[in-house]
Amino acid sequence: MPDFKDEDSHEVFHNRNEGSVPSERLAFTGRIAAGIAHEIRNPLSNVSMSVQQLKKAFTEDSPWAKHIEVIIRNTERINFLITELINSARPPKLNIQAHDIKSILENTLDSIKTKLVSQQIEVYKQYYPGFSVIHADKEQISRAFSNIMLNALESMPDGGSLTIATEIKGDFFTVKIQDTGEGIPEEDIIRIFDPFFSTKSSGVGLGLSICYGIVVSHGGIIGVENETNKGTIFTISLPII
Repeated sequence: MPDFKDEDSHEVFHNRNEGSVPSERLAFTGRIAAGIAHEIRNPLSNVSMSVQQLKKAFTEDSPWAKHIEVIIRNTERINFLITELINSARPPKLNIQAHDIKSILENTLDSIKTKLVSQQIEVYKQYYPGFSVIHADKEQISRAFSNIMLNALESMPDGGSLTIATEIKGDFFTVKIQDTGEGIPEEDIIRIFDPFFSTKSSGVGLGLSICYGIVVSHGGIIGVENETNKGTIFTISLPII
């Protein structure tokens, strides 16, 4: 089972600095993103409606049909990217309720069970034995955990282990998600929470940025420890109250 302590690891934390500064920064960036999205979506909607009408004028065997499908697919892709950009930049509206964090983690693991089995990933659990209820938005926190776990799986295409550990540290309930993958290059680790930063050829680069927004909007802290070729540990700390 992996050990969470490594003196040679590289560590980056993104937390609450001087009150609500990260949340205010997210809100400001979100307003800019929303404005840009509005300006893009108006002409994009016109393009989408026009090409849908144009599609009706051609049969499926028309030489123009495939070009129309390309336009439709790409307008849908642009719309998706706009939505993801807004989600990453704007603090989400939260539905805060009391939830058992162990139950949230178990449900998240269950949602990726097929991938765990197909990639032969061993799962280890080190749950805090005591009271583990936090006040959070279940759907948003689940999304953050899922994004991090799926990233971990992508770093272990040939198998490995995923360790989920929880503990209480002061006023925070901490969740650590550790993989035994290839790790993150030292020059990249400081940028992994930046929007549109991705080392994947097909990646959009918004998953971890969205995680950051979710955690910060809960008043929490997200950090990453890493040693190249020895795996990565993501730490999410959420206020108990």
